[in-house]
Amino acid sequence: MYNSSMQSYLRLFLSLSLILAFVHAANAQPTQPMTILSPGEGSLVTAPIEVTAMIHAGEDGLVRLTLVDRKQNLLARQLLRVDALSDSTFEFSTLLAFEIPTDTTSAILTITTQDRFHRPLAMRSAMLNLANGGEEQILLHLNEDPWLTVTQPEPGAVISDSPLLITGTVRPINETPIYFELMTERGRAIFSKQLAVETPGIDFEFSVSLAYSPVVKQENMRLVIWQSAGWPGVIGVLDSLPVIIAP
Repeated sequence: MYNSSMQSYLRLFLSLSLILAFVHAANAQPTQPMTILSPGEGSLVTAPIEVTAMIHAGEDGLVRLTLVDRKQNLLARQLLRVDALSDSTFEFSTLLAFEIPTDTTSAILTITTQDRFHRPLAMRSAMLNLANGGEEQILLHLNEDPWLTVTQPEPGAVISDSPLLITGTVRPINETPIYFELMTERGRAIFSKQLAVETPGIDFEFSVSLAYSPVVKQENMRLVIWQSAGWPGVIGVLDSLPVIIAP
């Protein structure tokens, strides 16, 4: 638990560290890195929640926030337009109001950006404890390393031979499988593969072959890589990169 001045100092330090980390690893990451700085995993919060994150703006210029409980009841939602270039990293802050029928409950906060076809670019989440009143206990996200590094394919790569080989390093957030999907311009996942997780929180290298059916014309696909938050129907972390599938 930190006081407000210490939180501000730590957020500034983390913001600068994350910008340097994003620049250093830009050639080996999905194109839209994102990190929730505050509140971090396990924080006890009251309404409104002060949310701070390092993000890239979505291609539609929007940032989407949701707060859901374990039964997938929607507790809060925000759709905010940001004035930033889609290829720039910046600190984003907002206040998210919520109401709960009990004194306390657990919920998952998600932040999402999308491309111009409304496909997910990036998503991050944090498990929170909500309260109707009392003292907050805000934990900050102190890990500046990305959960996922993709070394192959590069963003915008033209792929003409199946299967699509995907290599890189991943740090799973839990024991659920990691999903690799090819998504069409209409937002439909047409090819998918799972990667089993043995040890959450530990980096490991992966090599996944994603087979796909031949196409008759060039198609702008998005390779989406994600892992569940551990609750049914809730994605915990997601990154993506564009690829072109050619005949």
